[in-house]
Amino acid sequence: MKEYKRFNVEQFAADEFFREWVVVPNPETDAYWNNWMQQNPEKKNQIKQAKILIRTLNDRYKNHLPEELVEYDINELVRLAETSKLTRKEKIALPTRFFAWRIAAILVVVAGLGWLYYAGQVKHQPGTKRFVSIAAEPLMTKVNDSDKEMTVLLSDNSVATLMKGSKLTYPSRFSGDERKVFLSGEAFFDITKDPKRPFLVFANETVTKVLGTSFRVRAFEQDPEVMVVVKTGKVSVYPQEEYELLTEKSDREIKGVILSPNQQVVFRKKDNRLEKGIVANPAMLSVSTDQKELVFDEKPVAEVLHSLEDIYGIVIIFDADSLSSCVITTQFNEENLKQRMSVICQAIGATYEMVDGQIIVNSKGCSS
Repeated sequence: MKEYKRFNVEQFAADEFFREWVVVPNPETDAYWNNWMQQNPEKKNQIKQAKILIRTLNDRYKNHLPEELVEYDINELVRLAETSKLTRKEKIALPTRFFAWRIAAILVVVAGLGWLYYAGQVKHQPGTKRFVSIAAEPLMTKVNDSDKEMTVLLSDNSVATLMKGSKLTYPSRFSGDERKVFLSGEAFFDITKDPKRPFLVFANETVTKVLGTSFRVRAFEQDPEVMVVVKTGKVSVYPQEEYELLTEKSDREIKGVILSPNQQVVFRKKDNRLEKGIVANPAMLSVSTDQKELVFDEKPVAEVLHSLEDIYGIVIIFDADSLSSCVITTQFNEENLKQRMSVICQAIGATYEMVDGQIIVNSKGCSS
């Protein structure tokens, strides 16, 4: 096996075995890289930056990524970064400082690639002028072309469930005083509460603003209406043109339709009008339209976690040896992903976090 300890960001990104783990993980690559990261914690930041680089390039080419094109783009990013540095008057003598700069420069270029890809995806969508701006972080796009729902894990521990034919564009990491995403289609959002950073969903000429709650937005381009239904908490909904106009004028209060649990609003695009009412279809309040009851009776926790991976189409990273003696008895009905993970972790004295679109379980194991 290669001497990965000596690898830098671009070398990780160019390595075929590493890219396989990031793009299409399997038990073999998961086992190897999870173990490798535990043994080499000092490489955590480089691994993270390499992941961002790979995913940005992967999104750029929509999974059609010839080997020579990958290597060319990575090398070109490094070349541009180093050339840009050499044109500066400032001289940096210490290799460690230069290396730190090179990573930063690569990320700037990657952010640019993410922005170009994102702009190409949304520039023809109605009412996106104000939302389309240079992103501080690389932008990701998830498209659900399957017949199943798709689970998207966001960097603030929020979860979006994409319906068939839907697309969500979002930053790899939320920064600044707002958390913005762009939706085309239908999704159920379970948003982590953050009073200092509102969460904004731009969707087909509407803006939905929340601090932390759960709600569904249905906003397909071809539909004459946009619908927002609220399951928990409070949600404010605005016509996007009005929202953008009013946010520019600090002396005017932004007035939208405020929704409470079991309420909905329908935006008539033709009339630019919001109509508030009681949720007409209770099924819209469910996280999943095809959610099934799950029963686990004295099952190994590892088996339960693998079941959740299959159901939600996500990756859950955990130490199989540490959890080898952990078993759980539980029943899930209408709980969302975060609630289910909390139940499992509380039962075995563990914790979990969402990192880079994956769930990482931290546990010291279970006593026999």
